[in-house]
Amino acid sequence: MSSSVCAASARIVAPRAAVHARASASEKRATTAPAMPNRRAMLASVPALLLATQAGPASAKAPPEYYDDTMEVIALTKSIISGADLSEANIAAFQAKRDVWYANYQLHHEKGVGYGYANTFNAQAKVGFQIRVFAEKGEPFDPDRTVYNKDYLLEILDRGKTSLDEMKAAGQL
Repeated sequence: MSSSVCAASARIVAPRAAVHARASASEKRATTAPAMPNRRAMLASVPALLLATQAGPASAKAPPEYYDDTMEVIALTKSIISGADLSEANIAAFQAKRDVWYANYQLHHEKGVGYGYANTFNAQAKVGFQIRVFAEKGEPFDPDRTVYNKDYLLEILDRGKTSLDEMKAAGQL
């Protein structure tokens, strides 16, 4: 009987010893690992860091001609997509102006110039593409037969103009 009792107590003692060994190993890892600050401490330090560095909100500044150039691209794009002026001269002026505008501002517009750049770029690119598709087919451009929603393009051009007007009024352009 004593041998069976000893074997049973050895089985009971062995798991407890293993649990203790695992606990002491994790304590060692916890003390040797680099201390990571908790989230609350990190969040509490952000205002102090901003105050110390005198960081302020970002403000975009675009070149003075950016506003006028973008407004011209918006006007030309609207005249074509609305069908107001589909003359070859107007389409050629649109293509020339958008090429210059794209070259000047594609990589050189300031971050944060609002939706004026994005909306203008989106609409002029779609209209320019459709003009090219019609030209490749040997057909004149027809704003009523584009694959793009004409009303949507006019809407985003208006949004782009509004955004640029607001930025100009705020002294950001």
